[in-house]
Amino acid sequence: MSRTAAKEAREFLESVRDGVGAYKIESWPQVSPGPRARRVDDVVTSLRIEQRNSVGFLDPVEDALYVTAGLRRMGFPASFHIGREVVPAMPPAGFYAWVECDGEVVSTSLPVKETYLEVYRA
Repeated sequence: MSRTAAKEAREFLESVRDGVGAYKIESWPQVSPGPRARRVDDVVTSLRIEQRNSVGFLDPVEDALYVTAGLRRMGFPASFHIGREVVPAMPPAGFYAWVECDGEVVSTSLPVKETYLEVYRA
């Protein structure tokens, strides 16, 4: 099932790119019904392997879009987040994107909740 989820995540990512460096997201993939057969960390790992094989390494925003879509396809209530650095080392402040599932950050080990002020959530 993770290959199907990865394929749909890739298709979602490709569909929301607008061609000039921005994204147009009219709707997010629905969370698939049914029991979760695996741990979220294992699913993220599987999605990342498929991601590297199909589209290569992605920047943080595209990675978070991909992982969010894949997790939702696998039945996890994943949400997409963008945050702005609270205290940048050097101006201007940077932005970062991550994925949460059940209130836990699942796409990065960076301390995003302490380092970034959330400015968008979907």
